[in-house]
Amino acid sequence: MTGIRKTLLALLAVTVTPLAASCSSNSDTAQEPVDSGRTTTSSIGTQSARPTLTNPNLQPPSQDNKYTTSTGRPKVIFDPCTWISDDTARRAGFDPASRARGDDLVAEYSFLTCDFLSTLRTLQLNSGNATWEEDLAKVGSYSEPITVNGRQALLVRDPQVSRNCQIDLRTKVGFVQVDVYLTDRAPQNLNPCDGITDIASTIEPEIGKDN
Repeated sequence: MTGIRKTLLALLAVTVTPLAASCSSNSDTAQEPVDSGRTTTSSIGTQSARPTLTNPNLQPPSQDNKYTTSTGRPKVIFDPCTWISDDTARRAGFDPASRARGDDLVAEYSFLTCDFLSTLRTLQLNSGNATWEEDLAKVGSYSEPITVNGRQALLVRDPQVSRNCQIDLRTKVGFVQVDVYLTDRAPQNLNPCDGITDIASTIEPEIGKDN
């Protein structure tokens, strides 16, 4: 289980009851991307039409269910699996052909997840509607406030997860987690935070200025 998945599950454990009651260079990639196909509208809706990937295996789940309807939380707009272009994934240092839908979480709060691979790192992107305040309450004691392309962010180093490094990017509905963790092939002395600000800076424009 990745550090980010532990964080999401911990957030869920904290928030379910109240809701119910009321860092080296990123050049490890080698393969060429596959043709994913694009369309002009997102499957979960946006403020304005934009190209999104159309591969049926990448589409996000519905955010309408018995858990989400009573929470009052806004829907997650930015879907990392269908909004991020192959070129952006490649420039961030990951193989676009490795793009895979992660374990989306659609419940009292929602996170849409996408995974990318390179030789030495795995990138997990989680776009959610847990609030920035909830994130700060969870990771504030082991995070550093930063900005990424002018967007408020946190550099997160969980002391219990030595081979992970994470940047959380604030959005209008919550935040996007850019989580990098080292693969078994990575040298033991490699710092997981090396190059992560470059990765986050490359990913951040895909979120969109209105999100």
